[in-house]
Amino acid sequence: MSRSLSTREKWLAGFVAALVFLGVTVFLIDGYVRQRALLRAELASRAKQLRIARTLTEDLAFWQQRDEWLRVNQPRLTDSDAAGVQLLDRVKELAKKHAVLLENPALRPAEPQPAYTSVAVEVETKSAWPALIAFLHELQTPEQFIALENANLKIDAADPTQMRGRFKIARWFAPQ
Repeated sequence: MSRSLSTREKWLAGFVAALVFLGVTVFLIDGYVRQRALLRAELASRAKQLRIARTLTEDLAFWQQRDEWLRVNQPRLTDSDAAGVQLLDRVKELAKKHAVLLENPALRPAEPQPAYTSVAVEVETKSAWPALIAFLHELQTPEQFIALENANLKIDAADPTQMRGRFKIARWFAPQ
């Protein structure tokens, strides 16, 4: 037997149906908003990739010229032991020229990387700030392919006019 619903039961059923409808609607709107945000982020990412690709293709001649310059000018590594000693001698020469005191020099073995082979020297320095800047400036000219792979500077605790530094100075050779 089926009986008809009372007014109160009809009102309660309508209220539950409205709540279910509202819950489903909120769930669908939330999913829509999340998906829209995800698509906007992906669109922005792809637009950025497109801008980068366009920039690279516009500057293709520049990068080809730079690559050719590297192939011609970047030195080849023939003897990694001799290269390390030559680098250390160059560092000592420039340090002497700029009144930078070198302490604890240590040669590091050659480290092959995909784009270059690194021969490094680790040194500790003590000097005045202007002398250190001049030393580092002259050391890192592009034609020498010398780079600071690691640097740590601090003011000398005993003499605040002096800087203490620990550097990993490397010369980059053409890849093997």
